[in-house]
Amino acid sequence: MNRRGILLGSTGVATFALSPRLVLAQVRTVPPVSGTEYLATTLMGGTLAKQTSQLALERATNPKVKQFAGFEIAEQTALAQVLTDTENPPPVPLDANHSGVLRTLQAQSGPGFDRAYILSQITQHNALLLAQQGYLENTNRSTDTQHIAVLARMSIQQHLVMLQEIQQMLT
Repeated sequence: MNRRGILLGSTGVATFALSPRLVLAQVRTVPPVSGTEYLATTLMGGTLAKQTSQLALERATNPKVKQFAGFEIAEQTALAQVLTDTENPPPVPLDANHSGVLRTLQAQSGPGFDRAYILSQITQHNALLLAQQGYLENTNRSTDTQHIAVLARMSIQQHLVMLQEIQQMLT
């Protein structure tokens, strides 16, 4: 819970008073996603988010980008622990699309890396948001996993607000 307070404090109260409506407006009805699809999509997206964020801690030049990367690593670690019920879950292998995103970022440096990282995080967070929403549309779901998806959806929405603010700073 303390990390959430840091997240809220770092983005500003005024932003959260207005921006969640914009983020919530982006959530649309999506086809239901099975539990297996939900876990695979969420864990693979989390692996990509964590690996690109580890890269951002090394290469980013903007302190806000590095700060976000640190938050993202901690969050994806915790989410993988909860979803797998494992203290130290191994990363999920990336498919060709996710591997391509990682390779593209590995080829970047300097301020261009910062912009590319933030854009990739926005894209990935939108995909993860759709996965959460799709699972919540599934009427045949586990109550525990449903609760995780509800919390993940809220965190993803908050991260999208933060990412959009950082993106505006970088342009």
